[in-house]
Amino acid sequence: MPDATPTAGTGPMTEQLTDLVRDRLGVEVPAPATDLVAEGLLDSLALVTLIVGLEDTFGCRLPLDDFDIDRFRSVDAMAAFLAEVGVTG
Repeated sequence: MPDATPTAGTGPMTEQLTDLVRDRLGVEVPAPATDLVAEGLLDSLALVTLIVGLEDTFGCRLPLDDFDIDRFRSVDAMAAFLAEVGVTG
């Protein structure tokens, strides 16, 4: 029986996050796994804007007590982080 679990880089959450990055930051995401920080597409100011956008879009408060930039490096990483904290698209 095939695994029905969505793979990274697919699904509505990935699409929502890609749209959010484009609309809020003006950044076209080349691929869901692209490291936005390493590619110079996400800096500290953009990261703050992104976090606010995530909270607004998904109606949540992200737990940032133990902040880890790796959770925001790519659309895939953001989707995994949101799933981990119980946020659904």
